[in-house]
Amino acid sequence: MTERNNRFAEELRQAVDWKGETSLSYTYPVLGTDTDYKDQLHMHSLFSMLQEAASIHASDIGWGAETLDGMNVCWLLLRMSVRMIRRQSWKENVTVETWSRGSDRLYFHRDFRILSDKGEVLGAASSIWILANTDSHRPVRPDQVPLPQAGAFNPNGILRQEPPKIASFYSKLSEEERLHEKTILKFADFSEIDRNLHVNNTRYVAWCVDAAHAVSFEDGDIIGIDICYYSEIRFSERVLLFTRDNGDIFQVDGVPADSGKPAFSAILYRDVSPRNDTI
Repeated sequence: MTERNNRFAEELRQAVDWKGETSLSYTYPVLGTDTDYKDQLHMHSLFSMLQEAASIHASDIGWGAETLDGMNVCWLLLRMSVRMIRRQSWKENVTVETWSRGSDRLYFHRDFRILSDKGEVLGAASSIWILANTDSHRPVRPDQVPLPQAGAFNPNGILRQEPPKIASFYSKLSEEERLHEKTILKFADFSEIDRNLHVNNTRYVAWCVDAAHAVSFEDGDIIGIDICYYSEIRFSERVLLFTRDNGDIFQVDGVPADSGKPAFSAILYRDVSPRNDTI
């Protein structure tokens, strides 16, 4: 294990050793439009692949959109953690293994393994979701939807910890401090909006990475992220990104200008040490 990989060594060692019996695999090509100027997979593109795999697997076990749409119910992502050894490059493939760990009260847990073309573990992810009413986006209890197929769940987690709740630093700032904070302005334009009529979770990730690289364009690769979604951002809203740069850890709080309350917080993990992509 090299110094570059020490941050996520224990978590990803578990991902290497894990053997799944209820997971399904989905493979996606890395297109040029999925990559940055170094031909590396954008973190938001990876999130898109994870979300697509989750949607397809949910359909495979009976909890997909084709079932839930008729009940006026949808999935909403609350928290997610991603840990990577490296992000794949242009013309590689990304294989995503995913499985549901079932529900805990209102919360549903879903995990992922991220594999290379050769079957090597390059990363892992864990996520927490709720079912919600499509119109109000208020939570729906698990017992109000059809049961999934028998044997659909695997209770084993891929990471050592659940996706954490992130304390917003913006909320602790005084009005005077907020006026002097460096911010980045984003807009919830039409292309950011998904089928639930709010900004898609992958776009929050893109905004966070934009904020990190606005501080330093070339300062380290983003190899991990924890993100919490507090509230929706809807079409045409303006969003201020407040940032905290702590070297290899970078925090972003996203605050809609009209509400003044954080809609999401994320911690991004940079890796600035020499590359060695084995684990």
